[in-house]
Amino acid sequence: MVRDFNITDEKHVGYYVGLITSAFAVAQLLTGMPWGMLSDRIGRRPVILTGMVGTMTSILLLGLSKSFAWALISRSLCGILNGNVGVLKSMVSEITLEHTPEQRARAFSFLPLMYGIGSIIGPVLGGMLSNPVQTYPGLFGGRGWLTDFLTEYPYFLPCFISASICAFGLTFGLFYLEETLVTVKSEEHRPLLRPQAKYSTFNNDNNDDDDDDRHSTTSPTPTIPETRQPPSLREALTPSVLAICLTFGLFAFQAVFYDELFPIWTASRRVNGGLGFKSDEIGIALAYCGSVTLIVQLFCLPAWTRRFGQLRLFRMVLCGSIFLYFFQGFIRYLYEVPDFEGNTQTKTWVWVGLIVTCTFKTVFHTTAFTSCTILTNNASPRLDCLGAVNGFAQCCASGMRAFGPATCGAIWSASLSAEFIPYPIRVHMSWIALSIVGALTFYSTSRLNAVDYDTSKFLPAEEEVFPEDEQDLHRRA
Repeated sequence: MVRDFNITDEKHVGYYVGLITSAFAVAQLLTGMPWGMLSDRIGRRPVILTGMVGTMTSILLLGLSKSFAWALISRSLCGILNGNVGVLKSMVSEITLEHTPEQRARAFSFLPLMYGIGSIIGPVLGGMLSNPVQTYPGLFGGRGWLTDFLTEYPYFLPCFISASICAFGLTFGLFYLEETLVTVKSEEHRPLLRPQAKYSTFNNDNNDDDDDDRHSTTSPTPTIPETRQPPSLREALTPSVLAICLTFGLFAFQAVFYDELFPIWTASRRVNGGLGFKSDEIGIALAYCGSVTLIVQLFCLPAWTRRFGQLRLFRMVLCGSIFLYFFQGFIRYLYEVPDFEGNTQTKTWVWVGLIVTCTFKTVFHTTAFTSCTILTNNASPRLDCLGAVNGFAQCCASGMRAFGPATCGAIWSASLSAEFIPYPIRVHMSWIALSIVGALTFYSTSRLNAVDYDTSKFLPAEEEVFPEDEQDLHRRA
């Protein structure tokens, strides 16, 4: 699409594509917290449905883009109107509140799983349906106004299909999506006016009416029940919330740093510390990581959560990531190991080392991301501020993701140019830097106290019986 705008040459297309991608991320960074706080007041359901409408509208506008400015505004609008990432996490947390940690881990694992599936299907549909008149002339050629429209807007069809999927989700949500915020649910089923108190000169020992509430009825005048207001942002961001958000941000930084470093490292020449892989070989490695993610999310993560506990499991994978980052760069030395036929300089053992490290990386990152999400929700001081907490965490992660790729590229380029550093260290500097970030992330978990991330505080406690209540209970008995 950007190439067809004819605003730059082929070498700089990636720069403008990055601007469009960054516009969406920055818009979400600025609006994630306001949408989350709004969901704490009006409920999760209306915010999610509004986000679906915003996504559908912005995608259609993107399909009608004929200039770079229009495309940039469309993607920014999508980020502004869609605050569903943090709100969906809040909703899953409220749905699974009374479930076991294993069941909560399984439920939260579906969020990145669905995102991964969409990331696979979306680019395929986009590539297949773009320029449909040229790609499928027998189907879209000679159709009158439809052919003229799709010729004028060659990227409208994939955007229309995407918007149609959003419309289906919106329709399904209107009929089947239920509100999970406790305060909103209670308001929907609470009568507007409290029942008036019953007055009598003498006590009526035979009165078994459970609706007569002494504590809530003090006047014969009907009153509107008070609504508990969500806590302020300062009250929601407790030390435990800030601690897990700091860890979440640091891990998001190291994850995006790795995702940026991996294709650079595998594609770079061996003299520069890379593996010298081709594009198709890199794609095979990334596809393998996707399959491992599927297995870990569905089968391994719930069992590990039951075995080790959420916080302990989180610390284990962060600790393992430190050693993974440091040793992965040494895979290039496996070229010197003879293969099964006694030949060196082959990729046999390089592939073995790459598959092993990719397996551990996928296990560590998948587990850490899901654990971060669960611990962030568990750290919320109250259920009616989950939206604000998740919005703040999302902003922390988004900010670090915006900073990570540029940092990775700068360190990679600067280290290769620093000839005063010995060659074996110079080509390994990016992995050393990533290991240091991993160590800082692991150290940040030392501030996490397991008591602060227990969901028992959200569950209703047994009502305390006061002396006057005991007398009332004996009287009713």
